[in-house]
Amino acid sequence: MLSLRPADSDDIPLIAALHAQSWRASYRSILPDAYLDERADGDRLAVWRARFASETPLWVRIACWGDEPVGFVCLLPDEAPELGVYLDNLHVRGDQQGRGIGRALMAAAAAEACRIAPGRPLYLWVYERNTDACAVYARLGGEVLERREEDTAAGTRAIALRFHWTDPARLCQPGI
Repeated sequence: MLSLRPADSDDIPLIAALHAQSWRASYRSILPDAYLDERADGDRLAVWRARFASETPLWVRIACWGDEPVGFVCLLPDEAPELGVYLDNLHVRGDQQGRGIGRALMAAAAAEACRIAPGRPLYLWVYERNTDACAVYARLGGEVLERREEDTAAGTRAIALRFHWTDPARLCQPGI
């Protein structure tokens, strides 16, 4: 049975591990192998420690299948409010994909976006070469509004797409 729970600072190592694991599974052709194998764990841990230490409110939900954490989602609503509510992370363990976990995390993030910023769109950035994620977001009704080259955490450059949902409430409806 799938459940979502709020994350707190005790979950930092878990979130960082899920994040790095997801990157190793999905970003092999995007980020250098040496970064993924040697630095991603430490970098993600530092990022999540900093986020939870910030005074800016953080909205993170952890997905659990039974008692086992299998993914997470994070909103950063004030990242670029002129674009909408920013969904910064949505990661599901590779061995758990295809079970509706990502869809449930997306629906929870969309519901929170509607609650905190009614009328604002929801958006996220995804690497263009992460074709599986791009396909999921397109199936969920996301529209690509922007394509740009940006710096990666590994210090390289990659093309990213900005997916946009004008009405995030549609992501909360059954059958998305």
